[in-house]
Amino acid sequence: MIPTSELVERIRAEAPRVPLICERLGIDTERLVVEGDVGLTEQNVLSYAARRIEIAEALQADPDAEKQGLLGIERDGRTLRWRPGKTLTYVVWRPSFPNDQEYRAVVDGMASAVSDWQSICGIRFEHVAAKDTDEGLKLGDVTFPVLRQAGGGTTVAMAFFPDEPLDRRVVWAFDGFFDTDGPFSPVGVMRHELGHTLGFRHEHIRPETPEDFAPENMDHVIELTGYDPRSVMHYLGRNVGDPQLRFTESDRIGARLVYGGPDAEFSYAD
Repeated sequence: MIPTSELVERIRAEAPRVPLICERLGIDTERLVVEGDVGLTEQNVLSYAARRIEIAEALQADPDAEKQGLLGIERDGRTLRWRPGKTLTYVVWRPSFPNDQEYRAVVDGMASAVSDWQSICGIRFEHVAAKDTDEGLKLGDVTFPVLRQAGGGTTVAMAFFPDEPLDRRVVWAFDGFFDTDGPFSPVGVMRHELGHTLGFRHEHIRPETPEDFAPENMDHVIELTGYDPRSVMHYLGRNVGDPQLRFTESDRIGARLVYGGPDAEFSYAD
């Protein structure tokens, strides 16, 4: 079994490094990308590598170990989620985009993805469109901004988990998001990234996924449903994944377990 220190060095040497820069919002950093769209800081790499080795050792001893379903995030023995009643506000910040066409593509993609999530579970998003062109926007004015970042390599987009600090609560759209020949639907990409912002991990990090995927960091996860190879949170591989990144029934079940049913299912009394 590879030593933890060696895996740390391998990740640092081989993981794509994506610059995240928006000087006007005070962002100038870099992430090592694992799992396709999860960004690690240098400080996160050691704990990430150590957990991956624990998973590999467990699988050697028992091939059925560590099986999970649609993955939520665990904190202190409880499922991580946004506080009930909270509306997640966002802007698509026009000054970060090179042209109106790309800006409109992200505005439309976000609108569709937000509507889709609100149709399957009790979460609320609000696009604060009046601040899209606000030159004085600051991190914290809304729950998160959606920003354009040039480059990205194979990383199409990147998001954050609910308990990340304010300066990391950003959804990023990279060059690949606008590639009309890319493997994923742009709206599907936003559905997937918003899944991260709601607290859902990748479905394909589990040990029973095909050989296309290596077991990833399973620390602090909670099983919500059985393994679903077509989940909105699953990447493409041989006979798995959906390029449209649509919701499946298990996605709906898992989302409702965390956030309850959508508002459309209820009549509210004043």
